[in-house]
Amino acid sequence: MRKILILFLTIFLVSCAPSFAQKGDATAILEDLLCHFQIREGILYSDRTDAEHPLSDALLARMFDDDGDMADFAYVTSVAVYFSRHFSEREILVLQISDLSHQTILKQLLQKRARKKENAVVFTNGMDLYLICTDRNEEIIRYLK
Repeated sequence: MRKILILFLTIFLVSCAPSFAQKGDATAILEDLLCHFQIREGILYSDRTDAEHPLSDALLARMFDDDGDMADFAYVTSVAVYFSRHFSEREILVLQISDLSHQTILKQLLQKRARKKENAVVFTNGMDLYLICTDRNEEIIRYLK
């Protein structure tokens, strides 16, 4: 009986613990945010090979044109960005990195972009980095935690 209880508790704890594999890639995280907060008036660009709107190196270069060396993106394993279709600065960018030692460099790059926008914040959560520029920034950050 004790072994069954321990087995049950172990399975329960493992299934409830957040993990990189359960979150998915940057596109999955961003799709979840857009769905959860019912943000539908924009376009999601993704680095997935089957993306409806591919995120090209040229688009990334335009986003970070004078903000730093695009070589820093060599440490990014997955990236997705949402842009509003309306004439607004609404944007959500999700970067997943391969190693925490590169977090500071990429966070600084996002912070430079955030300073160019009104109401933009940069948030990190482990290997995930976010630039959030919406009218619901705090709600989104609480959801991501």
